[in-house]
Amino acid sequence: MSFSQASQLQNSKAVLQLSRAEKGFIFLAMLICFCIGAEYAISRPASISLFVSTFSAAAIPWAWLATVPLNLAAVYLYNRFLPRMGPWNMVAIFIGLILTVHVACGAFLSSFPKLIFLQYVWKDLYILFMFKQLWSLIHATIAESRAKYLYGIIFGCGTLGSIMGSIVPGFFAVDIGSEQLFYLSIPIYLVALFCYRWAFRLSGVETKTYPTEDPRPREGVQMILRNRVLLSILLLVVFMQISVALVEYQFNTHLELSILEKDIRTAYCAKILGITNFLSAALQLIGSYFLVHFLGTRRTHQFIPLLLLSSAALSFAIPSFVFVSFSFIFVKAIDFSLFGVVREMLYIPLKFDEKYRAKAVIDVFAYRTAKAFISLLLLSLQLFLGERLLQLASWMSVALFAVWFLFVLFFLRLDEKSLMTD
Repeated sequence: MSFSQASQLQNSKAVLQLSRAEKGFIFLAMLICFCIGAEYAISRPASISLFVSTFSAAAIPWAWLATVPLNLAAVYLYNRFLPRMGPWNMVAIFIGLILTVHVACGAFLSSFPKLIFLQYVWKDLYILFMFKQLWSLIHATIAESRAKYLYGIIFGCGTLGSIMGSIVPGFFAVDIGSEQLFYLSIPIYLVALFCYRWAFRLSGVETKTYPTEDPRPREGVQMILRNRVLLSILLLVVFMQISVALVEYQFNTHLELSILEKDIRTAYCAKILGITNFLSAALQLIGSYFLVHFLGTRRTHQFIPLLLLSSAALSFAIPSFVFVSFSFIFVKAIDFSLFGVVREMLYIPLKFDEKYRAKAVIDVFAYRTAKAFISLLLLSLQLFLGERLLQLASWMSVALFAVWFLFVLFFLRLDEKSLMTD
């Protein structure tokens, strides 16, 4: 029997040994992940297309900057009220806010198109919070020994949801209309809310009480400063999100110049994201397991910037819309799959409070603050470089991936004892 066959047999036995409640929780977590991915795949292409049509791609850095105070306020309020209200109530509140914003967009965007700015900023916040709250619950429920073969599967369900969801705007945006796509959030998130409720019951995590030694909102930040693993995760997230922001800026600028009609642009975005989701699914369901299994968590973290460096070099060498689209697909797929899986595995040995409140600071505030940092740079350079900024952005991407790789080598050497062993 080969080593891989023995591993598959071992994993199959581990699944059979799960209790009925554990199997039910895993199924519900997969379904929640599917719903979150499906809804975002429907609303995101409409959001991008409507934003570019209303404000142009040059305004995207301004939107990224606007996320900073919104994210800071959201993380502060989340960490302030989570100990009082409990995880379940926070989930219900966020779903209520998502539906309120999307119903307002569906009803009023045709008469007040600038409302899309609010939704565009909001979409980058709510998707992070929804996944963060799900993964905090997963970390608090699923045993560390099962993470390697379950995390990739759960991530993969979110991607499968994204693939299914992207079909709607990809093929029907022209017929339905971009604004009307936001109404589809209602049935999807009502299903997710129901699944969340049952998942909490099966997990054993208290929905109204919250164990913490220090309920102050700033404690989430203090946890990161005291824990080198959390600080390292924060820096990895910053590298990833600056990389994504640079590639996304290039893609949206080419998109605006190449496709002029609003609904056709929505359909193109949906198809690009659909391809991204197919690649993510392959990496999550197959690639992430084998990479983590054979390379280990640390070497996989080293492998990721090398993959992205090769993609950025190709896009720099051939700066066409096709290759920029390919680079966009690749960096997004890696972010949603390999990087997401190995990043989440670093949270496993941490305390319950760190998995909820410190994770909120990293997964929400740090994600968008990193984009805001690069937004300031891009806005400043736009004044002097104009169209030449696209070429410089390609240079910056290549350099950033190289620095990221060097940092990972240094980070792993520093935190080798703090990291989960492979």
